[in-house]
Amino acid sequence: MENYIDIFQFTHFRKYLEEYQAARVQSDPSFTRTEICNLLGMEKSRSYFADVLRGKKVSPRMVAKFIEVLGLEKKEAKYFEIMVKVDQAKNDALRKDAMEELLQMHPNPQHIMNTDAYEYYNHWYNSALFAILDAMDVTDDMAPVQKRIFPKVPLGKLKDSLDLLQRLGLARQNEEGFWKPTKESISSGPYNNADLVKQYQLQCFELSKQALMTPPKAPSIMSTLTFSASTKAYKELEAAVQEFKAKARQIISQDTEKADGVYQLNLHMFSNLENNGGNNG
Repeated sequence: MENYIDIFQFTHFRKYLEEYQAARVQSDPSFTRTEICNLLGMEKSRSYFADVLRGKKVSPRMVAKFIEVLGLEKKEAKYFEIMVKVDQAKNDALRKDAMEELLQMHPNPQHIMNTDAYEYYNHWYNSALFAILDAMDVTDDMAPVQKRIFPKVPLGKLKDSLDLLQRLGLARQNEEGFWKPTKESISSGPYNNADLVKQYQLQCFELSKQALMTPPKAPSIMSTLTFSASTKAYKELEAAVQEFKAKARQIISQDTEKADGVYQLNLHMFSNLENNGGNNG
């Protein structure tokens, strides 16, 4: 069967399914979402494929049916199965194991990320420690950091985190024996993996929850706004958020005074209403 898109360009099986269908229907107009449901043996549930794209759990039996409909060969089929495992893992430990399987199967693992980079984004305190090194004079003794970091992190994990930053070339000791960051900031960059970043963001959202529930010992701003708006206004807000993020980066990069604090800034804007449009097919 024709290879419409490269499955190894994906780590999120739902995104792969969506783009596969969009690519195939260009040359095979009959391959609509409704037809996919028919091919999957779900004639009585014409919304099944759309429901999967929106997050519906896929059973092992249906995973096998998808592989058949997609015409995946042995290696691609196994990769698809593991993508499903990553998405549907019941806890972080299982998700991490599945992600490691995905890395091992990928013909070019560097295309996704290396193992150290995965480990970096797998724990929120790695990025926090990266920033703390700029705000505090940190030696090999992590006890002062462990005393001040919020939420609390076991001392052993902080030591592992420092080792990781060193391995990644993100931290080095200066002449005074203090560990300092080697860059002003980092982003997911070439390691920008949808599942990985999503899990990292979930951890950051949990930090916001803990900060909200804990009596403030440091400056904090907690604000929410629920509103109705037109699509045009939403697009303007979206652009304004991007402008604010750019402005925030500029302020941080142009800060010439010594850092004396570490802060989390999370921006969330999402709809409380699903789209009212119809499904393709």
